[in-house]
Amino acid sequence: MTDTLLADVQDYFAEKADAYDDVDLQPYWVLSDRLLSAALTDEVLPKLPEGFRFLDAGCGTGRWTTFFAEQAPSSRGTSYDLTTEMLGVAQEKARHRGFADRVEFVRGDLADVTDVLAGQTFDLAFNFHNVLGFVADPEQVIADIAGLLNPGGLLVSFLPSVWHTAFFNISVGNMGEAEKALGGRGRFTTTMPDMHLYDLARIEQMHAAAGLELDVVTGFPNLIYPGYQETQLHGSTEKVVNILEGDNFDRIFEMENALRTTPGIAPRGNNLFVVSRRPA
Repeated sequence: MTDTLLADVQDYFAEKADAYDDVDLQPYWVLSDRLLSAALTDEVLPKLPEGFRFLDAGCGTGRWTTFFAEQAPSSRGTSYDLTTEMLGVAQEKARHRGFADRVEFVRGDLADVTDVLAGQTFDLAFNFHNVLGFVADPEQVIADIAGLLNPGGLLVSFLPSVWHTAFFNISVGNMGEAEKALGGRGRFTTTMPDMHLYDLARIEQMHAAAGLELDVVTGFPNLIYPGYQETQLHGSTEKVVNILEGDNFDRIFEMENALRTTPGIAPRGNNLFVVSRRPA
């Protein structure tokens, strides 16, 4: 990662750290997180050994470190992030929720993860939302993380989609960004750095090159998409809020969750959910 890009990414997330968990006030992201939790419960947790070790590669405020630490009380983990401010929030969350003794917090660039975590191995590594969007060389990062997995270990990713990024930019009238997105780079707002974007071909190629076998490739949410306000930390698009009001939330969740395992559904998803395995 160039020094300029590294600084841009650090600054972008440092400014958001204290308020990042306010996404829990936005109904769309509550739905997305509930679907991600369901996917992890169905597709990942049953495949892990008792007392597994995990790596949260790009942990942010520790939202998903918290999920695994609390769902599996015998697990131990390493939460790794570029941004001091995000790590501070994650550490405080671990202390408050009682699992700080089971998680190590490490600051570092994922480009250096092999050296920083030399000698450690994991049964599970995961990177969620835009982590692999913001690294300089995602193919190399995937290969490096794969090298830290035990035989049979899982790598789980939640990736920004080429197709959804193009759709979103068309929906807000930004044709230039939509056209750029179809080339594999893009963003949702002018205040964020450009990201790497993913389609099925890139997912297959990068995992094969890292020696990983794909177990699950899907995407979600599929039936409702975020509006402009959902790209911000605060506020929600009125139309999205109205759709998800009351009993509709649970009904939409049930429909979305059923679609999650539908063959070929991945390209409809706002994000792409990928579970891969290091061969035993």
